[in-house]
Amino acid sequence: MFTLLFIMMLIAATVAWFVIQRLQDKPWLVQGVIASNHDRGGIFFSAPNVGLWSFLAVVASIFGVFTGAYYMRMDSSHGGVAMGVMEAWIPVGEPLLLWLNTAVLIVTSLCLEGARRAVTHEAIGKVRSALIAACVLTLVFVAGQVYAWQLVSPEVMTRSNAAYTFFVLLTAVHGLHLIGGLFVLTRAAARVSRDFDVDSKPAMAAIGQTVGLCATYWHFLLLVWAGIFALLLTS
Repeated sequence: MFTLLFIMMLIAATVAWFVIQRLQDKPWLVQGVIASNHDRGGIFFSAPNVGLWSFLAVVASIFGVFTGAYYMRMDSSHGGVAMGVMEAWIPVGEPLLLWLNTAVLIVTSLCLEGARRAVTHEAIGKVRSALIAACVLTLVFVAGQVYAWQLVSPEVMTRSNAAYTFFVLLTAVHGLHLIGGLFVLTRAAARVSRDFDVDSKPAMAAIGQTVGLCATYWHFLLLVWAGIFALLLTS
């Protein structure tokens, strides 16, 4: 229970920090990258944003189904073992590495939020550094998740243990979503690493939109991972 409360407090603190940072930017007063009423109206209702949020709704539904299946399998295994019709549910005992991986993902989200703020101020050098750092940290997180599969005890790492199967499934699906987003993030980092015309308003607007979408995507996956981690720790 205390672990779950800690995770929830961490999520709340992270969301509050992002909200405060966005308010400090005062986007309603910013001139330059978002210059017209049409652009301001497109911040939330442009096709890429609508597409992203629609995709995130699908992703949330997928993980919601996985969570329901997780609890159903865990509960049914407890009753099934008593009747001798189902394998026992052996808790994974989450490796401490998952805490480090969580910290890495938090820092990644912070880098992308920093990149979004840097675009607002047209600081393309900071954008470049933040995007490259986010790419590297994402790879570190995914590699850490894969390595964590090997750190559980041998008696838990069996095909008949549904708890370990769900552990690998949840972390793998989450990692695949990050790798998919990494493709877009890498392209954005490559774009600003080449000769980039800071004085070009269309170019800044385009990179700003891409960075904003990536930041939103990573923040969402951070919250998803926090939910998965809390699920694993409390079951």
